[in-house]
Amino acid sequence: MSLLPLVSVVVPVYNSERFLAETIHSVKRQTYSNWELVLVDDCSTDGSLRMIRDAMLDDSRIRLVQLQKNSGALAARNTGIQHAKGRFLCFLDSDDTYEPSKIRTQVDFMIREGHPVSFTMFQRITESGEFLGNANVNFTPRITYKNLLGNPQFSIITLMVDRDQVPVPVLNYPVVRAEDYVFHLGILKQGFIAFGINEALSNYRFRLGSQSTSFFGNASDLWKVLFKIEKLGLLRSVFYFLRYLKNGLKKRLILALQLSSGKK
Repeated sequence: MSLLPLVSVVVPVYNSERFLAETIHSVKRQTYSNWELVLVDDCSTDGSLRMIRDAMLDDSRIRLVQLQKNSGALAARNTGIQHAKGRFLCFLDSDDTYEPSKIRTQVDFMIREGHPVSFTMFQRITESGEFLGNANVNFTPRITYKNLLGNPQFSIITLMVDRDQVPVPVLNYPVVRAEDYVFHLGILKQGFIAFGINEALSNYRFRLGSQSTSFFGNASDLWKVLFKIEKLGLLRSVFYFLRYLKNGLKKRLILALQLSSGKK
């Protein structure tokens, strides 16, 4: 029996056959061995389900959960959390990948320091998997709920949570598409601090035209999070929304430079 704590990697899957094999492979090549990969299929109509079943035959650490109706990424992630068995919980999107040392680095860091929540930096890759640039977010070693308001500072694909210390929220907010950000706030709102590792250990696949690339759509969602979900009131919501606009424009400039140069 392994003395290493079990790590659950939850991945919502919907029509992801183009990139799913790379995502699965990035977990299988981890230098940390005691993991389970919980793939939640949200009624895919392409070859994703077949790919998952083939992967399960090859590795018993891979598990499939099937939703009975198409419910969206948030519902799929919530279902994955409910089925996860590990002490440590982390996430991937079905087109993104981990660097080989990602899980081991975070588990070692969290156990050594006793941290309940951690994150790493990430880097962008193109649709073909080539390096595009490092994250356009400045590294911050510790992030509180207040720090996070109006200022998304880490990606869910870099997050790791120790469930022995943290009650993981199961959220349902159909009013916004910014479910990752709401999830991060839900964790830190309980009084926890997220501690950072200044290494790019996750790879975010940048796809032009995706939901996450729309600045105005993201801004609209962030306002709803501040005002309708976090219920900060008008003045505080405006304050943190202006913070988002200021930081968001800087991030967009960095991203534009990366796209124009194809490098950091």
